[in-house]
Amino acid sequence: MNMKIQSSALPDINLYSHGKKQNGQPDLQSGTIPGLSHDTDTIEISTTARTLAASDVTHHAPVYFGNAQIHESLSRILQDQPDEVKDAIYGLISSNLNTDTTSGEGHAALLELGLAQGKYIADNYIKGNTATELMNTLQQIADLSQARTIDSETGKAQAAVLPSRPFGAPEDYVHLTYMMKKYEPETLAKLEEAITSGKDWASILLGFAKKVPTQKEWVQPQQAATTQNKQSIEDIMSKNRFGEAGTDSLTVFAEDIRSVLAKSNLANTDLLTSNLEAFIRTLGRA
Repeated sequence: MNMKIQSSALPDINLYSHGKKQNGQPDLQSGTIPGLSHDTDTIEISTTARTLAASDVTHHAPVYFGNAQIHESLSRILQDQPDEVKDAIYGLISSNLNTDTTSGEGHAALLELGLAQGKYIADNYIKGNTATELMNTLQQIADLSQARTIDSETGKAQAAVLPSRPFGAPEDYVHLTYMMKKYEPETLAKLEEAITSGKDWASILLGFAKKVPTQKEWVQPQQAATTQNKQSIEDIMSKNRFGEAGTDSLTVFAEDIRSVLAKSNLANTDLLTSNLEAFIRTLGRA
């Protein structure tokens, strides 16, 4: 069977033309309405409506894990806070502290703005020792971001991976597998091979465990990563270019941040301004 297909514009079809018209029934006809333009249809949205539409869009930042200590700290601190505060904290972590930005000064300014936003929340929503803990946790995430490496294949920045300390473990706990992978990968390969083949893997692990306490340059970075330094908020903000921003109100905070940005020569001022505005919109829902 041969089938011939021709490409052509479809005719203007009247759906009722193939059936018998019935009296009193609507009749669908194609055509135009005199005086009405059929070329383009437009909808005018007022400035007020545009503003309302933008404010009605709610963005929920992803929950940051980091490691067990950071996740537990943030979850506990934010558990009784309104959604706006939670979104603001996780938003600044995602946008400021845990980014793939690679430019040195621009990255530093983004980190500092995130910590300044964290301080605004600490001053207005979270009090006492809990506020100090929040700022130390945010500082820890910022430190982790600064320790990032650049992927040679993609060119993207990757934050360093933090080892986790099991709940209930002492603060001088050492994650042996993490240590082995980082400092003696060949020993880890031997351990994995021994486990797989059913050989004596325990002696390999025990030998490495005895070696670790003698290597202070191995132990100290991990313990610093899993233990907060417990700095005061003042110490954390002392070298921050936005550290003097007032926190009495969002208006005062925003004006002080914009003033610092106006006097700076940062290449990413537009990005920082947009970041500030997003923070204000998020907390403005409260």
